[in-house]
Amino acid sequence: MKKYFLIIFLFVITYINAQNVVNPDGYNIFYYENEKKSSEGFMKNGQPDGYWKTYNKNGILKSEGNRKNFELDSIWTFYNDSGKVILKINYLKGKKNGIRTTYHEDEIEEENFIDNVKQGLTIYYYSDRKIRKKVNFIDGLEEGIAKEFSKKGIVIKLIEYKKGFIINIENINKTDKSNLKQGKWIYFYENENIRKEGTYKNDLKHGYFKEYTEDGNLISTTKYVDGIKQEDVAELARLEIKTDYYPDGKVKIVASYKNDIPEGIRREYSQEGDIVKSYVFKNGDIVGDGIIDEEGIRDGHWEEFYIDGTLKSEGLYNKGKRSGEWKFYHKNGKLEQIGKYNEEGKCDGIWEWYYDSENLLREESYYNGLEDGYMTEYSEEGEIIAEGEYIEGYEEGFWKYDYGDFREEGTYLNGTRHGLWKYYFNDGILRFEGKFIEDNPNSKHTYYWDNGNKKTEGTYLMGRKEGEWIK
Repeated sequence: MKKYFLIIFLFVITYINAQNVVNPDGYNIFYYENEKKSSEGFMKNGQPDGYWKTYNKNGILKSEGNRKNFELDSIWTFYNDSGKVILKINYLKGKKNGIRTTYHEDEIEEENFIDNVKQGLTIYYYSDRKIRKKVNFIDGLEEGIAKEFSKKGIVIKLIEYKKGFIINIENINKTDKSNLKQGKWIYFYENENIRKEGTYKNDLKHGYFKEYTEDGNLISTTKYVDGIKQEDVAELARLEIKTDYYPDGKVKIVASYKNDIPEGIRREYSQEGDIVKSYVFKNGDIVGDGIIDEEGIRDGHWEEFYIDGTLKSEGLYNKGKRSGEWKFYHKNGKLEQIGKYNEEGKCDGIWEWYYDSENLLREESYYNGLEDGYMTEYSEEGEIIAEGEYIEGYEEGFWKYDYGDFREEGTYLNGTRHGLWKYYFNDGILRFEGKFIEDNPNSKHTYYWDNGNKKTEGTYLMGRKEGEWIK
């Protein structure tokens, strides 16, 4: 094979550079027909060995790197036609060993190789070198939990891989258009172990929060409802409880205080011993008004308030579960959400969301707590910016999004991209098209410049790049 390589190599050199005399054991410079340098470097026994540079026909450096004993060695650097670095590869004895760095238009990719096989972390960066994604590889296949980051450095997605296949995707650490935290949030230590996790609703802690040591041991579990710690937790147990009595000695009021400031639950009793009124305090301010029994279960009509006293929500509780119609309000008093809960305390039927300007934000249907039916989301000007159908909580079928600087459309299967997807520039010119199978890129994927010309094209096979990729 080396013999044939040598014959072809010398033939090309002789054809293009007939005016040059090849030094088979020394430094050589070769030229294009336009007299621009095509390559230069050392040769040994008529083959390239040592440091080499190649150029395009305009004389701009195209690649450079070292060979040792005729095999690629150390760092090789590749450039585009403008002279900008697009690829750096570490070699040892002709095989990729170490970091391969690829410089895309708006992303930098660093992959680690051992003897031509991807091992360990592959890290994707935004153009400003902030981390966008981390994926672990074992023997060339994705394995374990991958993390995606926002440009602010916050983890926004966890993707679980097993032998190269995606088995679970979880979106976390999200905020809505009003920059309020929504859904599950996870905070990490520097070693990337979980430090704290819990769920938010409209920027308030809602549900269980867990804290861990740096080596992963659970420290504590705390329950919140609409930002209020439940009184059966250790923190509230340290509050001072004060009791007032009727003249006949029966309990009239039981309230908790912290440094003589109302904190937690205050219950008021009738002379017959029934709870007739309850309040929830936070730092001395009322944030809840309704009945809470001795076991902490809410019942009857309830009103919940922002810290400044503005009404936040109102509706009925039935044995601790929201029931019937509930209304939620922005801090300016305008309606934010309206919808119904079923007997199990789960969202049911049509729910509507509004901007604080009172314009409709979103309309979607629920069945037994899960999104089920068509969803439409609007801009504040009334234009449709997202629409599609949910089935049992998962996106299904054709969806499209149009957020001004972000427009895409494609099909889902059980909440994962499945089938053809297309992304567009602001002016409607196609930016990307490609197919997916359960969120794994599959078959041909093509990226375009904003003038419509192809930018990058290649093929995936179930999430893994396959064959040649063309820039």
